Amino acid sequence: MRTGWFVLILGTLAGLLAPSAAASPASAAPAPGSRADHLAAALRRDPVYVTDHAPRALAPDAPARIRAAVRRLGVPVYVAVTPTLLGGGTEGSDDLVPLLRDRLRRDGVYIVVAPEGTDGAARQYGGGRSLPVEDAWAATELEMPYDAGAVAVLDRFVEIAASGRARERRDHPRPRPKSKVRQALDEDDASDRRAELLERSAFGGGAALSGLPLLALLVVRRRAGRRAVRSGGRNASKAKNGQRRRRR
Repeated sequence: MRTGWFVLILGTLAGLLAPSAAASPASAAPAPGSRADHLAAALRRDPVYVTDHAPRALAPDAPARIRAAVRRLGVPVYVAVTPTLLGGGTEGSDDLVPLLRDRLRRDGVYIVVAPEGTDGAARQYGGGRSLPVEDAWAATELEMPYDAGAVAVLDRFVEIAASGRARERRDHPRPRPKSKVRQALDEDDASDRRAELLERSAFGGGAALSGLPLLALLVVRRRAGRRAVRSGGRNASKAKNGQRRRRR
């Protein structure tokens, strides 16, 4: 009898819990959109998206300068200036470009670049006249220092893409300028060398100045010694002469 009541109670509880368990997947909150979805939504509103999380790398007028630069290409351009890797993720610039094209479904040149200009990618999907986009981007990466900044990198990219010599510039890049970090290190080294030279000069001058009294003392003593020798010679000569006179 007790076993029957126990089974009945368990069955009732299972019946009460089953509907809620079945409803829980349907009522769960939808997963947040991916990073590509977020960027694509921003590019639908404005074809130039610039992150506001890198104030040190991007000046306030960065969006306006980027728009003015890419306008010279004469084709639709979609630019996302954003950190290319976040929190150890695997979505880099090369991955984001096709994802953004897939989300937007619009023809044109797609560019993703980090705020510092250290990492980026560009690709064209239709959108009018064909441009040597990938050659121009490769040449830009070879010619620009790694910390040039996104605005300078995009400006150089547009200049190379419109020059008609993108492949030549890729194969024979101009000398890459020094990075800001390298310039600062070189300036520190030069400053250290100047300080060391001044220190040596000061030490040499101080040693020379401190040696002057000793040199003067040696000169005086040498002259005094010479006078003493001369005086002693004269006295000895007089003594000899006196002795000769007395003998006579």
